Amino acid sequence: MENELKTRLDFEFEAGEEVTQEQIESFNRNGFIVVRNALDTNQVDHLLNVIMELKEDLERSEHRRETYGLNIRPVVDKHDAFLDLLECPTTFPKAVRFLQHFNLQLFTSHLIMVPPDPERRAIGWHPDGGKPGIGFYGRRALATLKVGYFLRDLKESNMGALMVVPGSNRMDGGPSFLNGGDPVGGMELKVAAGDAVIFGQPTWHASAPNHSNQDRVALYYGYGYRILRPIDYETMPREILDKCSPIGRQLLGHKSSHLGFYLPTDEDVPLREYYRERWGETWQDL
Repeated sequence: MENELKTRLDFEFEAGEEVTQEQIESFNRNGFIVVRNALDTNQVDHLLNVIMELKEDLERSEHRRETYGLNIRPVVDKHDAFLDLLECPTTFPKAVRFLQHFNLQLFTSHLIMVPPDPERRAIGWHPDGGKPGIGFYGRRALATLKVGYFLRDLKESNMGALMVVPGSNRMDGGPSFLNGGDPVGGMELKVAAGDAVIFGQPTWHASAPNHSNQDRVALYYGYGYRILRPIDYETMPREILDKCSPIGRQLLGHKSSHLGFYLPTDEDVPLREYYRERWGETWQDL
């Protein structure tokens, strides 16, 4: 693929809770950033152990359906280890700042395990946002973004990593495609276990084929404005909400007033004060 091995250091950042102007500019320019070491080794090992236990439970279940790999959503309610990522300090502040608002929610949480398959090609180049997409003059609006956590090293080509088209978030009508079906400028990101990728709804992306000898394991958490409907849940069980911080409860759909999603009070959106303390009231300029 064109540019497959090209090094693009302008989108790579080390983990940290601070959101820098450089990160904001990189996300706006490229449509994504890579956060190196977003999860430490202990977190990665714990998540993998939980996922293996979940997989074994599903395989023992009488109601298990045969599928390609493991594909579970929502996953945030399946174990506390997944719930703990809801406000991950190395990625969540960046997601909030990139969306430039406080009235946000978790609209999806998705576990994907893809086994090796030497015959499989890249899976589904697309932007997010459903059909029809929300956009203006051929460009999709940034109404949501996803944080993808990778739990295995994907440092070589064709190991199932995320593929992206840098700058496709700013392309009218999206990228042009080659005869082989790949977009011009597309690249496969090389990530290590514990790295995360934050990418916006308009950014064209796909899953690379997995021709390695290991499963590709990733978790995706999607954040977006609360005036939109979540993808994979209507309401979260009370026992899940009770485990969360006030911000976590907001992200999972709790509201204190009848019109809390659309005309929120401070009680509806504790994320407002979180945002104000860090970045002021910049949303008023949007």
